[in-house]
Amino acid sequence: MNLLSRTNNERRNFWHHGKHGPQADALFQDIIAREENKQGAQSDQEHMSLVVINNSDIPDRSEAINEGGPDPVPEMVRSAQIMELNHVEFAVMPCNTAHHFRPQVQKQTRVYLVDMLKATTEKIQAQNPQAAVGVLCTTGTYNSGIYDRYLTEDKITYFKPNTEEQENYVHSAIYGHKTGEKTPSGQDIREKCGIKAGELDKNAELLSKAIESLKTQGVNTVILGCTELPLVRPALEKNFPEIYFIDPMEAVAERVVHIYRRADKILNSTPITDTTPIKIADIVNEDDMVTYVVEKARQARREALLKAS
Repeated sequence: MNLLSRTNNERRNFWHHGKHGPQADALFQDIIAREENKQGAQSDQEHMSLVVINNSDIPDRSEAINEGGPDPVPEMVRSAQIMELNHVEFAVMPCNTAHHFRPQVQKQTRVYLVDMLKATTEKIQAQNPQAAVGVLCTTGTYNSGIYDRYLTEDKITYFKPNTEEQENYVHSAIYGHKTGEKTPSGQDIREKCGIKAGELDKNAELLSKAIESLKTQGVNTVILGCTELPLVRPALEKNFPEIYFIDPMEAVAERVVHIYRRADKILNSTPITDTTPIKIADIVNEDDMVTYVVEKARQARREALLKAS
C-alpha cells in the first residue's frame, strides 16, 4: 500500500494509495505525477511526496470472492491503521477487485477511502452519457457484480464477456492459464504467463479477442478494470483505434489530485477554526471529500500546536 504525504507552510496532509501489483505500482505513481503536472505542478516542491507501503500479506481478492479463500479485509484494515498512525485523511485502493471489500474496510477506519470505481463511471457519464461500455476485469470483479452496480446506478449501458470469454481471454490474460491444479480453497493454480507475471504482448492478443466480441455488441468504450490491464493499453489502442479505453487509475488520480489542490488552497488561505469534521458516512460528493480533508488537517494542526505549547 502507498502512503502519500506533503508538507506546505506547516500544514500537512497525508494520502494513501493501496496497491496490489508491482508493475502497476510504478505505473500508478507515474499517473499521479503526470496528473499533478496537468493540474499545475511546475516544480518538485509542488508535487505530493509519495511513500509506498506494499502490503504483500493481503490475500488474493479474486480467490476470496470466487472460492471463499482467505479474507483480505483484516490485512486491508491493518494497512488502514498504519495510515491512521500517520494522520492520513483519505486513501485510494487502486485495485478494482478490492473495492468489493471497500464498505467493510471503511467501517473500520477513520481514513476516507476514495472510490476508484465511482470516479470511473462518473467520468464516463460526464464525457459520454450515451457510451456503450465493455468491462474487462478479473473474474473476482466479474463475479462480484460491482461494476454492474455502479454502471447501472449511473444509467450507463454496459456489456461483459460471456463466462467462456471471461476465463479464456480475460482472466487468463491477467493471471495465466490453468495448470489443472487447485489451491486448498479450490482456486485454479495458473501458469506464470499472465500480465501479472510480466507477459504483455501475447496477453494483449488474448484480450483483443474479448474486445472483438464486445465490439460486435456495439461497445465503443472499454473499462480496463484490473490494475494490470493499462500495461497493455498501447497495444489495445493500436488494435482498436476507434474504441476509447478508460483507466480507472487515471480517473481516480484526477480526483485525488483535484481534492488535494482544493484542500491545500483552503488550508493556505483561511485561518484554523474549531469545526466539527463531517462524518465519513455523510460524504456523497467531491465537495464533501474536500471538506473532510480540510477539517481533518486542521484538527491535526490544532493538536500539534497544543503539544508544542
